[in-house]
Amino acid sequence: MTAHRTPRPRLGLLAGLLAAAAGEVAASATRRGRSPSSGLARGLVDASPAALVDGGVALVGRADKPGLAVLAAGVSGLAAAAGGALAGHRPLLGAAVAAAPHALGSGLALRRGDASARDTAAAAVAGIAVSAAAAAPLRVPPSVVPVATALAAGAVVAVDRTARGRRAADLLDRVALPAPARPLPPLPAAARQPGVAPLLAGPGAFPVIDVTVPEPRVDLDAWRLQVDGAVQEGLVLALDELLSLPLGERDLLLVCVHDPVGGSRVGCARWTGLGLGELLDRAGPTADAGWVVAEAVDGYTNVLPLAAARRAFLAVGMAGRPLPREHGSPARLLVPGRPGQDGNLKWLRRLTVTAEPPLSYWGRRGWRDGTYPVHPASRIDAPAGSSVVEAGPTTVRGHAWAPTVGVDRVQLRVDDGPWSDATLGVDLGPDAWRPWSAPWEATRGRHRLTVRCHTADGRWQDETPATPFPHGVRGLHTTTVQVGGSRPTAAVRRLAGEAATRLGWAARSTAAWRSR
Repeated sequence: MTAHRTPRPRLGLLAGLLAAAAGEVAASATRRGRSPSSGLARGLVDASPAALVDGGVALVGRADKPGLAVLAAGVSGLAAAAGGALAGHRPLLGAAVAAAPHALGSGLALRRGDASARDTAAAAVAGIAVSAAAAAPLRVPPSVVPVATALAAGAVVAVDRTARGRRAADLLDRVALPAPARPLPPLPAAARQPGVAPLLAGPGAFPVIDVTVPEPRVDLDAWRLQVDGAVQEGLVLALDELLSLPLGERDLLLVCVHDPVGGSRVGCARWTGLGLGELLDRAGPTADAGWVVAEAVDGYTNVLPLAAARRAFLAVGMAGRPLPREHGSPARLLVPGRPGQDGNLKWLRRLTVTAEPPLSYWGRRGWRDGTYPVHPASRIDAPAGSSVVEAGPTTVRGHAWAPTVGVDRVQLRVDDGPWSDATLGVDLGPDAWRPWSAPWEATRGRHRLTVRCHTADGRWQDETPATPFPHGVRGLHTTTVQVGGSRPTAAVRRLAGEAATRLGWAARSTAAWRSR
């Protein structure tokens, strides 16, 4: 019987995917290594037009970071497939093509301040060594390829998750978060509502929003927070010095600029830290100071008006524990009333006070720094869109928010009927969201539920739909509910409705950039 050889492009694809995984595992085993795939992923974001970023996030939602990681690994796989196709007659060229993404990705990773050259080089060598299999004269039966891929992928995932879990545990063990000098009272039991997002989310339930895949690994012993620029006295604080300052707690909402109407890229948490204004006062901004440039360890920057920076919160803890890596350890900024990308910077290392504002990371891509607020918004959490409920009395629940001023009223409308007032839940302050609930006598058939909120300074939520660019998301959340009827049919409608909504949101988001 003749042994069949797996086509070189297919073998190359397998080698490329395994090479990307090998680079991830090698980087996970080091203290400050960045994998080639992480460099490629960040490079893809950096090089993509802002319109493409907006459209992509609209399509995939909170799966954007996993999708970006898969895309980066796919680049390695396709390059290795091309290398495998070339290897039959030009093996050296094939090997070079297969290894190119790993060399490029490592170079891009080293441009970021959190990467160690030695550790990153080790990850690159691991990836390049495995990708060399794309050009190797191997005979592999075709039936072996899918089995080998599945086994290798399972092993890689297990090793990588173990390494990440160990690093997360090490972080929690190494950082002793002091008890806040100004703690907030615990939540009342009545604050917990069934079927809705938690009023205060823990790290696992809080959305992870940034452009970095994976998150930086900061050397806590070497980390320093620097405050410089147009100040009378510069500051340099080690982590233990920062933690020794009188800390307080604040309940703060964070909204991603790409969060669509009724979306889930929003969360509220209890943070531990101190007001950024306290540090700025210690440094003493000069008379001509008007802006603050915040810089992360990976080079990402935000630009804030000085007045907004004074209202910001410098967080070192979340939900009573040290700040997790994915949420910005060891320190991050939270700016009430501003979307995630406009000041809410993770992995903070430097604050520079300036007289004139330079362009931030997103400012260089066309966004206008400091000009788009988080608009008042409200959301229906339960019943979920296209769900099936039984006829009779039921309760509609959700959240509403208007950062910096707060919400004092929420109303619900069924179909084209009148607006009726909802009952507001616990008030955590103007910078948090507020739960609400409203009774509904559900009758058989399909019904549209719409919600709106009213702010404490006298404004109704804007009903005019608007995309993230150029001035922030606006519009009312409307959801369709089936009372009685088939649950499978409702599930199909829900999936179709979500797909149509994502496609429409992506189209409108990219169109907004074209018409600017």
